[in-house]
Amino acid sequence: MIPKKYTEADVLIIGGGIAGIRAAVEASEQGAAVVLINKGHVGQDGAAVWMAGGGMQAALYPPDSLEQHFRDTIVGGKFLNQQDQVVKFLSLAPESVDLLDKWRVRWGKEKGRYKQALLPGETHPRCLMHTKPGEHVGTEFRKALPRQLRLKKNIQVLQDTFVIDLLKREGQVVGAAGLDMKDGSFHIVAAKCTILATGGFMACYEFTTANPTLTGDGHGMAYRAGVKMCDMEFIQFFPAAALWPPNVRRAHYPYSLFFELYGILFNSRGERFMERYYPVEKDFIQREAQSRAIAREVREGRGSPHGGAYLSFRHMPRNLLNHFLEVRWEVPFFKDLRKVGVDIREDALEIGPAAHYIQGGCWINDRCETTLPGLYAAGECAGGKDGADRLAGNALSFCMGMGYVAGREAATQARSKGSPSLDEDQVEAVCSEALRPFDHTKGIKAVELKREIRRLMSTYNMYHRKEQEMQSSLNELAEMRKEMLPELGTTVPTRRFNLDWVHAMEARNMLDVAEMSFGCALRRKESRGLHERADYPDQDPAWLKHNVITNVDGEMHFATEPVDFSFMKPPEISKA
Repeated sequence: MIPKKYTEADVLIIGGGIAGIRAAVEASEQGAAVVLINKGHVGQDGAAVWMAGGGMQAALYPPDSLEQHFRDTIVGGKFLNQQDQVVKFLSLAPESVDLLDKWRVRWGKEKGRYKQALLPGETHPRCLMHTKPGEHVGTEFRKALPRQLRLKKNIQVLQDTFVIDLLKREGQVVGAAGLDMKDGSFHIVAAKCTILATGGFMACYEFTTANPTLTGDGHGMAYRAGVKMCDMEFIQFFPAAALWPPNVRRAHYPYSLFFELYGILFNSRGERFMERYYPVEKDFIQREAQSRAIAREVREGRGSPHGGAYLSFRHMPRNLLNHFLEVRWEVPFFKDLRKVGVDIREDALEIGPAAHYIQGGCWINDRCETTLPGLYAAGECAGGKDGADRLAGNALSFCMGMGYVAGREAATQARSKGSPSLDEDQVEAVCSEALRPFDHTKGIKAVELKREIRRLMSTYNMYHRKEQEMQSSLNELAEMRKEMLPELGTTVPTRRFNLDWVHAMEARNMLDVAEMSFGCALRRKESRGLHERADYPDQDPAWLKHNVITNVDGEMHFATEPVDFSFMKPPEISKA
């Protein structure tokens, strides 16, 4: 028998970002004994919320309304959103804003009202910002959210613990098996209900605004456990990640300059190219449109030297730019630019698309229940809510709303259940499988497999997707699963903070999500939102449906599910 530590909980939450913390707080306030497992140290790890830039959408004041927020979100999602989820989760945005204000997130205010900015896709100004111009709200969440966990005596936090797999008994999820990276021991948590809040899989790409620890762990473990997955072809690429100069590479601050300074995109020929694709909106348009246009300019030989486009502000009056920079003089991004002599009053910034957010994930209902009893999903690892694109500022709104719903539902369900019972044979099998890299001390390095996955995803699973290239990529991934995955090894003998070992478990999850994403993209024979096919360039009403994936005896099966049109119908259906 492999030595293990055991913990029991009413509600187990996997992931310590915004959705996980909100779920933990709500479940604890419902009286549940909560265990939250986090891959790193909460607040100091790679959760996407700590890197959040602009702000959070909430319909607070007339003429804006909840109904208009729903409509903007569904139109922005190209009518592929599960509309009952949009209505349920975004209706909680206003009270989420007030709760975060109570938790001491410093929102900008003026005369007793929250200040709100107008972002592309919004009918009315709806996005709340940091009280200090130019500061990212992620810094506020980093201070406010972990504090809430410490204030609750019935929340136990397991830091630096990598969850390997979900545990099931008689078709229900009854907890999870994890690796305590601090001492190399296995930590088994038995739970009446479990909530996945593990974020996305942006680390499957070479260039990303996210942390490299976001390897699709929740997506992978949910798929292997038998959860129905959906919409894995829709990956959001952020159009304004800094490419040059090197000391600001990957910074996503330039995006805020689109709506603060009405930045203009130019190609290497000095052409203002966005108006060629979008004569009305020009540069002020949703991020998927900006990213696709930049990618096309690069593909056709009109890109900047580092593979992107130029973002310029020289059209703005000099005194206006001077005032703008004076107010933001100490913002880290501008301090870094000054170090290398870049002045946005004269110099254009080089920017380009970077993997930023995952639209697809676990198939859920408006109670955040997955298709496996006892398992819920919230935030980025849950699919359906975002549709084919996500409006800027909606991620935080969705995470707060879903965290509240998942925490409340799981705590309520847990009250009706007896103590969870584990299948010890399954626990032993999961731990034994996790130890396999120690049998291959001269095996393949997991970082090599990760590198190959990132190469395929970054080359063939962004924009301008082609059938032959995607099928070839799937064949390569199948070969990696057969030849590389079983041979992953570690040259480090100790189990404490053994990164080789962790990389091997992450690589398995990356392989799962890459196959799901390529498989969905191959089957969707149209271009819609974040999904662009070179061989099917038009949007097809016949594809107003979700791609879904299930694991049947270890084989990946694909099917489709209808879209919910309970709130509003797309024009092509309304006219029929």
